[in-house]
Amino acid sequence: MTADLPPAAPEETGVAAKSVPLSPADERLMAYFRDLEQKSLDTLEGAARQLITLVTTLLGLFFGVLAFKDSPTYLALPAVRVLGGLAAGFYVLTLFLALNVVMPRRLDVPLSSLTGMRRLLQALFDRKSRSLFWAQAAFALGTLALLALILLLLARAG
Repeated sequence: MTADLPPAAPEETGVAAKSVPLSPADERLMAYFRDLEQKSLDTLEGAARQLITLVTTLLGLFFGVLAFKDSPTYLALPAVRVLGGLAAGFYVLTLFLALNVVMPRRLDVPLSSLTGMRRLLQALFDRKSRSLFWAQAAFALGTLALLALILLLLARAG
């Protein structure tokens, strides 16, 4: 009984591999992914800018509610303070992480090395992608804390 082995590569068998021209659909697919690769950093930065806008709006509303002249009695509740502090803390963390994506930095581009430029681009994409991921996670946690706070206040009002 013979084991199922993958087919041998053309250079191992001595048979040349035939190449066929790409179909128009294949060429469109390749062009699509080239375009996607070129725009990926802009897309990451656009998402970070949206998060910054959302967070600054929410923080403005959040602190506006806390700035009443006569503090509502619910602000004295420990659960309200903890959930409010968590929400505000996560939103501020989101802001810093999203700013890390869009803030310009000095880059030492190795103009004489394509490999170096590819590595730099990949490192740049990885850093921005990672920062945006954590910004989204912090935003989600802040929103969950805010939701819990709202539900707590609604439960007390009812």
